[in-house]
Amino acid sequence: MSIQGIIVGKKLTDWQRVDADGNSVEVEPGAFDALYAGIKPALFDDQHMIEIPAYYYRSATIEHGDNAGKKAIWCSPEREDGFKLHPAFRHQGEDLGRFWLGAYQGTPDGDMLGSQPGHMPLTNIDFPTMQARAAARGDGWMLWSAHQLAAVQMLALIELGTPDAQAAIARGHVDGGGVQPVDDPRVMSASWRGITGLWGNVWQMLDGLRTDNEGRYLVWDEDGSREYRSTGVQAPDSGWFRRRSNKSGEGFDLGAMFLPKKTHDDRDKSAFGDYFWAYRNAVAYHGGGWGVGGGAGLFPLIVYDGAGISGPFVGGRLAKV
Repeated sequence: MSIQGIIVGKKLTDWQRVDADGNSVEVEPGAFDALYAGIKPALFDDQHMIEIPAYYYRSATIEHGDNAGKKAIWCSPEREDGFKLHPAFRHQGEDLGRFWLGAYQGTPDGDMLGSQPGHMPLTNIDFPTMQARAAARGDGWMLWSAHQLAAVQMLALIELGTPDAQAAIARGHVDGGGVQPVDDPRVMSASWRGITGLWGNVWQMLDGLRTDNEGRYLVWDEDGSREYRSTGVQAPDSGWFRRRSNKSGEGFDLGAMFLPKKTHDDRDKSAFGDYFWAYRNAVAYHGGGWGVGGGAGLFPLIVYDGAGISGPFVGGRLAKV
């Protein structure tokens, strides 16, 4: 079961997992433990991180069998025909064997962004300041990126078998009460394989994704140069995430990401079940804060505000390559 896949569903329900050839398969609980064993805790510069090993992906239409014509996503720990290294594992034109994400929502550490239990999240600073505090840790440190988030989303989606992470894992700290410490049990409940607070508590600034003055997505180059590429894909009106874009072009492949191309005004008629907000000339924030309720989860995005916004409801997450 080294190659794992899932059909991108059209309804908010369990999605069908498939094998390498697109045939439907049933997966027993714990079936992914050995495959995902490389996702493990790490400690760098006293910061609590989670190691994500490199993998390859394919986003395509199933060609044969009972599921022919349906769109699917596959992941493989090894390079296979038709698979590409996920762009989260490229840096300045070089392949990476892994990257690391903060195990906690970003925390204050002097003039740096940290990842430590027992702290409130770092908030009340704007986007450029958050980027600078992450980079201040030294070589390879950064604010987490849209590609790194997407790498986690893809693995988690295939394991969970549904995009509704609130139903599959926990609702998280999304029903009011204000910001809490990053290791508060309510915050910690929204976790996947050691990455805690993936949704709820505070929105998390996300590098490598923005919109232009026409509301079209700009994403970092898939080669890891951190230069923005224009996708030409128009962000849809705000609403429940219904369909993702899988457009590819020079220097980018949205098949590696989860960016809405269509939304719906009824959650039950959406496919992903998480909310999306969009505007022009905006940077990205992920996950949902303490009062977002059912709009939070693994796939919510705000590409709605400029880089100058700050407040107690906006934080970040540390990463390292």
